[in-house]
Amino acid sequence: MGSSCRLCFRFFIACGLALMAFTLPARAISLPIQGEVRGSAETFTGKATVFLTGDGSLILATNQGVTCHGDFVHVTSHEGTGTVLCDDGRLGFFAFVTTGLFSGTGSGKIGLEDFEFRIGK
Repeated sequence: MGSSCRLCFRFFIACGLALMAFTLPARAISLPIQGEVRGSAETFTGKATVFLTGDGSLILATNQGVTCHGDFVHVTSHEGTGTVLCDDGRLGFFAFVTTGLFSGTGSGKIGLEDFEFRIGK
């Protein structure tokens, strides 16, 4: 194989790999979330969908029938922040720390109330 053919072959392989990287679906994992609003009987469960980047989304359901959706980002390799919006109009923000590969803890505010949660099993 001549040097010009080898160069074309390498270019072809590089283009194929780039195409695969941009067309394959993003991989993600789902982790359970459990938590409670401090000083109240309100609890919630849900799941966080975490993408390869470490960022993701979450959905929560409270024991009072409220559903909340949110997004989060990692600001360091072990810490992140996020926001949540509930269908009853409450808006919240939170911070979390990963305590293992698939676990973590966090806290924040939802409306005017403090809440805390655990991620993972």
